[in-house]
Amino acid sequence: MFGRAAQQQKQIETLQAHIRRLENLVDELGARAGVSDAELLRLRDQVGPRLPEESRRLVAEGKPIQAIKAYRIHTGAGLKEAKDAIDQYRAGQG
Repeated sequence: MFGRAAQQQKQIETLQAHIRRLENLVDELGARAGVSDAELLRLRDQVGPRLPEESRRLVAEGKPIQAIKAYRIHTGAGLKEAKDAIDQYRAGQG
């Protein structure tokens, strides 16, 4: 990548890292306050859906691997982040 494309990619990566840090902070604050993972997921969904609709549909169809792939495509997340998001969503459904 050269010039502007490289600069934009760096900005995207910086924003993604910042979002991950903020999500980790929310998780930590929730844990310290005694808020369950399921409740945090519900609260996040009230603010705005955390998972793309396609990922939600695929989870409902019992296709977690495809849901992870869809999550990565829609969000630009890495494999671990996507898997963690899908796993957390699945755990909150039970």
